[in-house]
Amino acid sequence: MAKQKLPRLPRGLHWGAKSPYILFNWRDALGKQHHQSTGTTDPQEALLFKLKFLADREEKLEETEAEAAEDLGRLPVSKISEMYFGWKTAKSSVATIERERRIFKPVLRWLGSAKLVKTIKLVHLRQYQQQRRKHVSYVMKQPVTARTVNYELDLLRGVLKYAGCWTPELETEYQPLPELKSKIGRAATVEQLAKLIKTAKANESWGIALYAAAVAIGTGCRGGEIRTLQLRDIHLKAKHIVIRRESAKNRTERHPRLTAVAEWGLRNLLERARALGAIEPEHYLLPFNVQKSWVRSKVTNQKWDVTRPMATWVKSWRKLMAACGMPGFRFHDLRHTFRTLGAQAGVPLEVMMAQVGHMDRQTSLEYVHIQQSALERAQELIEREQAVVLEATRSKIPASENESTRRLRRGVAARAKEEETLLLTT
Repeated sequence: MAKQKLPRLPRGLHWGAKSPYILFNWRDALGKQHHQSTGTTDPQEALLFKLKFLADREEKLEETEAEAAEDLGRLPVSKISEMYFGWKTAKSSVATIERERRIFKPVLRWLGSAKLVKTIKLVHLRQYQQQRRKHVSYVMKQPVTARTVNYELDLLRGVLKYAGCWTPELETEYQPLPELKSKIGRAATVEQLAKLIKTAKANESWGIALYAAAVAIGTGCRGGEIRTLQLRDIHLKAKHIVIRRESAKNRTERHPRLTAVAEWGLRNLLERARALGAIEPEHYLLPFNVQKSWVRSKVTNQKWDVTRPMATWVKSWRKLMAACGMPGFRFHDLRHTFRTLGAQAGVPLEVMMAQVGHMDRQTSLEYVHIQQSALERAQELIEREQAVVLEATRSKIPASENESTRRLRRGVAARAKEEETLLLTT
């Protein structure tokens, strides 16, 4: 028996693969897309359901905003935080908001989502600092750092300011924890980099970390910039890649040049991406593994999603560093390594700024202590060019001085004698 043909639906409605009912999509305040079932197979009823659903959501949003405008401090911190992050979408990317929402979760758990914003006092912030520092990070396997606690409470400060509950007492008495960190990270030697590549080649599971590291070593790009590269961003013939503004930390597009090492890493990643089905320009160089997602793996049998970038390679990176005898060496330190090698080679500061994406000289000058070897090398080269000048400074004054020079010398000697006589008489 032939499968019955489904009726054509109005714009914005669609049939679901696993649902007998008509569906539609809608986006929340953060721009996240949701699927909604209409509970009917009739197109007209489905359309009416959609219109009523969206109207109800708009009405609820207006009621919430009106209630908030009256007194935001009477609302629970969970609701205010949602409103705060929704407001931040006007100036921050969706990815940034999602990350900050994730970072804010420990604060919500500790305070309790039902706690009223106006009841949050200075003592709560201090207690959070003390107790949060005792927690052990599930990912890092070490106590939570002061920097993390400060970031979490900085988001809470934003929530309180949004609600008008950041009081003068909090402004003057709240003190972030002191952060013990260096301005720059570690830098690997060329011998360590060679060992890294040889070690990773021996284990296929470290392939992504290896090739991504090669790109970082040869371009100075951040891990997040490499992770979000799309096929259209890679130009091997022109020997450069495009870091789009939405991926760059400073929201400025740049075009880093590719060294031979970076080109080797990109070629291998491109080959892998094409094998996984990435063929369109907007597809990602490092596709997302759906089976590693506890949520998405339940709704689809698809293994790879080329329209989303992978999440992280941090686990394989740490195992690789342990095998290389470099524990604690971060992937981001490859960026510092690139900057160090450039300084030692005498690459001009402005050129390095354009390559790695620094917006000001001060940021790049934080690397000044690693430039000493480059400065010493430059000193040797300049002195070699100035050899003739240096020799001239060491030569004796010729006997055939002109009259003006002899007169000047006699005047200087006479003044010196007068000063000596005056000193003796006094």
